[in-house]
Amino acid sequence: MSTKSFVVLKDVAKRWNGQLGVEDISLEIEEGSFVALLGPSGCGKSTSLRLLAGLEIPDEGKIYIDGIDVTTSAASDRNLSMVFQSYALFPHLSVAENVIFGLKVRKVPKAERNEKMARALSITGLEGLEGRKPGELSGGQRQRIGIARALYHNPQVLILDEATSALDNITEKAVMEAVNNIIHDVTIIIIAHRLNSVKNCDTIFLLEKGTLKQQGTFSELVKSNDFFNIDIYKN
Repeated sequence: MSTKSFVVLKDVAKRWNGQLGVEDISLEIEEGSFVALLGPSGCGKSTSLRLLAGLEIPDEGKIYIDGIDVTTSAASDRNLSMVFQSYALFPHLSVAENVIFGLKVRKVPKAERNEKMARALSITGLEGLEGRKPGELSGGQRQRIGIARALYHNPQVLILDEATSALDNITEKAVMEAVNNIIHDVTIIIIAHRLNSVKNCDTIFLLEKGTLKQQGTFSELVKSNDFFNIDIYKN
C-alpha cells in the first residue's frame, strides 16, 4: 500500500450466491484526486463503490480510507457522501431547506448550518436560488443540489454514482464544472459509462466483467485502445 494512497481497495472480492460481483479488485487513490470507475453495465463499478461506501461487506480483501481499515465499518463511520442518479430531493422544500435538512434534524446550531450551506451553494453555483423549489429548476441544477447537500457534511470522500448519466451533454457539462470546483478539497470518485464524463479525471479505472482491466489517464487509455476493446465503446 502506497504511503500516498488515501483510498485503497486491496484484493477485494464480492459474490452473491456464487455469482460474480467483483473479483480481486486492487486500486489506490490519492487524497484530493478526481478518479473514475468506468465500464459497461454489470462490470462491477457500482459493486466496488458500494463496498467502499460500506453498503456491502466484501467476501475477501481489505478496504482502507486515510490509512484506517474500514473493511467492516458501518457506512456512517467512513466520512464519505454519495450522490446518486436520482435526485432524492424533497419537492416541497426549497433549495436551502433540502441542503440543510440533515443537520437541521440533528439540531446543529443555525449559524453553523447557514455557514456550511453558503459554502456548498457557492461551490456548486447555486447562489441566488436558495428559495426555489426543485420543480422550478433544471435537471442539472437539481443534481447540483444533491452535490451541495453531500458537501454540506464536509466528507473526506465524495462518490458520484452515475450522477450525470441521466443528463444531456450540455447539462452534464454544467454539473461537471461544479465538480471541478471541489477537486483537491475532497477526494472524488465518479462512476460513469460515458467517456465525456471522465476526460478530466486524474486516473480512470477501467472495469470489465468484475475485474480491473486497466488504469491510467484518459489520453493513456485512448492511446492503448483499452476503451475501444470494450463493446460499448467500439465504433
